[in-house]
Amino acid sequence: MSELAAVAHVLRRTTFGPFPGMVEELAGREIGAVIDAVVGAAPLVPKTPEYTGDSGDRPNGPVARWLRLMADRKAGLHEKLVWFWHGHFATSYSKVDTWELMWQQHLVLRRYALGNFREFAHAMVIDGAMLQWLDGAGSEASSPNENHARELMELFTVGRGIYSQEDVRQAAVAMSGWDVTDDGAVRFVRDAGNQRPVPFLGKTVTTAHDVVDMLCDRPECARFIAGKLHRYLVGVPPSEERLSELAGIFTAAKLEITPLAEAILRHPTFDAAVHARPRYPVEWVTAAMAVAGVDDPIGAFYAMGDLGQMPFYPPNVAGWPPGTGWLDAGAALARASVVVHAPAIPELAAAADPVAAIFTRAGIYAPTPATETAARDLAYALRHNKSQAVTAVLALILTAPEFTLA
Repeated sequence: MSELAAVAHVLRRTTFGPFPGMVEELAGREIGAVIDAVVGAAPLVPKTPEYTGDSGDRPNGPVARWLRLMADRKAGLHEKLVWFWHGHFATSYSKVDTWELMWQQHLVLRRYALGNFREFAHAMVIDGAMLQWLDGAGSEASSPNENHARELMELFTVGRGIYSQEDVRQAAVAMSGWDVTDDGAVRFVRDAGNQRPVPFLGKTVTTAHDVVDMLCDRPECARFIAGKLHRYLVGVPPSEERLSELAGIFTAAKLEITPLAEAILRHPTFDAAVHARPRYPVEWVTAAMAVAGVDDPIGAFYAMGDLGQMPFYPPNVAGWPPGTGWLDAGAALARASVVVHAPAIPELAAAADPVAAIFTRAGIYAPTPATETAARDLAYALRHNKSQAVTAVLALILTAPEFTLA
């Protein structure tokens, strides 16, 4: 793999790019230094959104605020992991129905994206949007809702297999008493909450925070989180040996996320896993619009929706599924529509070699012979209309495997 292709691989996995010119800016550095740059990039600070009306498609609403940060050239691994954790602690506006609560949760994701997982889980277990989403708000010890407790274990901390239905019920008792007021404030209602130790996973707990600590202390927690983050960053699940190694690193780091992420990114398995997973719709749209020269976060939001993935609207508590299902051939037309009237077309048409210029702008430095031949044949067939030729080639390259795979 060439130096430029290696840099592009790191940026595809750790940012929402590479955006035009980013790879060239980092060229000449060792890959370890490139990883240093994206891991060490300062977290971006969002502007406070406007909550007028539904806000989902407002230029200054929560969605637009976030999508602008994703498309910011200064964004590093922190921004990418804010997105990862949104899919992990998946919460949707469709049920929460309050943008203020959704944004407050978003700020929690930003605070802990590269921080401490235990502290993260403590914040999320009493987060207002999460309490609304998983029916934890208003749960009483005398008759607790078990939904929040079950998902805390199954999806957020340890995965399936170590707890019984009785553990779910007792965890729900301990997690009861939290509520969200009409004005969005989270409060603990002592009379509704639990006041006594209850059995849980062979020990006893009394509060929601006791439950979180118990789960974070379990070895399964480190394995579960390490495995999920590895699959996202590398593209494939780790081997059992590698998973044990990563879980040990995560445990030794007292569940600090940054050392775990660095251990994943600096391992040979990451270097070798080029194009090992799909570029998920939010990733693809953000990168493709940058290549096309389009600055339109609301247009991006709807393009993401056409491809099946919209920020703040995960389909269920499990978030968006990984895997090759995102490569449905039927999505090619929706992807190609991003380049219609793209602002970058005149610049690309003026290049001495427009096809090579498009590949470079798209961060593709090692196209397959099949893709390069198809692009050049298409450019030749449409050579009498250079703008049309560039538009068609740009659409072809942005829907080719080299761009649709991360």
